[in-house]
Amino acid sequence: MDDLIVYEKIELHKPYLVMGFYGWPNAGEVATNTLLYLIKNLPAKIYAEINPEDFYILTTSEYARPQGAIEKGMLVAFDPPKSVIYYWKSEKGNDILLLLGREPDIRWKRYADTILDSLSKFGLKKVFTIGGEYALIPHTRDPRISAVVNNEKLKEELKELDIDFADYSGPTCIHTYLLLACKIRGIDCISLWGDAPNYIQMSNPKVSYFMLKTLIRLLGIEVSLEDIKREGENFEQQISKAIAQKPEAQEFLRKLEEAYDESRKADDSNRREIEELIKGVEDFLRQDGQDKIE
Repeated sequence: MDDLIVYEKIELHKPYLVMGFYGWPNAGEVATNTLLYLIKNLPAKIYAEINPEDFYILTTSEYARPQGAIEKGMLVAFDPPKSVIYYWKSEKGNDILLLLGREPDIRWKRYADTILDSLSKFGLKKVFTIGGEYALIPHTRDPRISAVVNNEKLKEELKELDIDFADYSGPTCIHTYLLLACKIRGIDCISLWGDAPNYIQMSNPKVSYFMLKTLIRLLGIEVSLEDIKREGENFEQQISKAIAQKPEAQEFLRKLEEAYDESRKADDSNRREIEELIKGVEDFLRQDGQDKIE
């Protein structure tokens, strides 16, 4: 069976490809909410789907298992993990491809080959992956957007935007392999990451809003962000209200804000000390205020 199931024959003009995945690289649901917002508001149509059979281990956790629904003893729905590719045709610029799926458990190379080999026929112009990570940041500050690129010239393109370039060493996700796979093919790839507060383990529309602001500029498209901006503002107000119910948590949040602001302008000599302070404040908020935040 083919790895790519095509539902519609289409022609595209030098499209950009944007990918977001459920799973580990989706802190605050930044990746999936960003993709879902674009799919709805462009709006985009379904082009194809990756056959999930050889890319997922369905019993690794409760989140990996297919979702089902039974009503009065009858099976009414069975929903295995998916990777669906959508498309949107621009009237004056590059078309857009959007891939929304669960991060594959196995066969990353074959998964990446399926995507890039199949879509390169359209003259793929550039690839973006969207991720979310938990970080030492208060919810009252603008989220940081950071980037990883697969060639130096892309740093020049991003210089005009308020984007940091990531430093990291440790376990990786499918984003890292896609950066490599694109580089091998000579395709520009930018991996964008939004920082979500560690002490808020839930969907964070504020971070998704800032991610979308950055992404639509890079894509050169116009999409109204008023809905998700409003969601983000309401979200921040609700979290602040929950924390305000505990004076101790409110005081520690104030200290976290101060420490974070200092860390943004600190040099390497005192950054570690400030980050340790932030970590201590963050631990308090997570332990003492989690019941109110969720």
